[in-house]
Amino acid sequence: TNKALVILLKLFGGTHPTVATVYNTLGTIYQKHGNLKQANEYSNKALAIRLKLFGENHPTVATSYNNLGQIYKVQGNLDKAAEYANKALAIDLKLFGDYHPRATTLYNNLGKIYQAQGHLEQAAKYIKKALDISIRHWGVNHPTVALGYGDLGSIYQKQGNLEEAAKFINYSFKIQMNRFEKIHPGLIDA
Repeated sequence: TNKALVILLKLFGGTHPTVATVYNTLGTIYQKHGNLKQANEYSNKALAIRLKLFGENHPTVATSYNNLGQIYKVQGNLDKAAEYANKALAIDLKLFGDYHPRATTLYNNLGKIYQAQGHLEQAAKYIKKALDISIRHWGVNHPTVALGYGDLGSIYQKQGNLEEAAKFINYSFKIQMNRFEKIHPGLIDA
């Protein structure tokens, strides 16, 4: 991807949408490999180009803010992570409304950031919102819903509400087992 970036920079210059996409991709790759300094650098370059080209209210700008929020979360800078995740969510809500599938990821990311900060009530609120959107779009037996139930169960467990924790973890387990059973029916009876 670095070779592609060099070629694209020669062809289009430093402020082209495709260049921003490559910077964004490099940021994601570096984040997945644990090189957060490089991830931050490339993701910020993508954001700068996108802001210059499209302004604040554009889906790719929201994506850049979200990516940077996740980088800050991994770095342990939770206040900065929440700031960027909130910027991403505000843009997407303005552009797509409250129940667009893109909001699921953003609400979930914010919920996990708030959970890491110890703001468990706020975390539960955002995870529930993500769950609501997921159920609306994909139904109650979707893997995303199972993950959301698991996340909510984890929050309730940290709050000491073990009855609610068990309920939501069981919901998650049932969805996952039903899905697994359909994929590998012979393994369930083994």
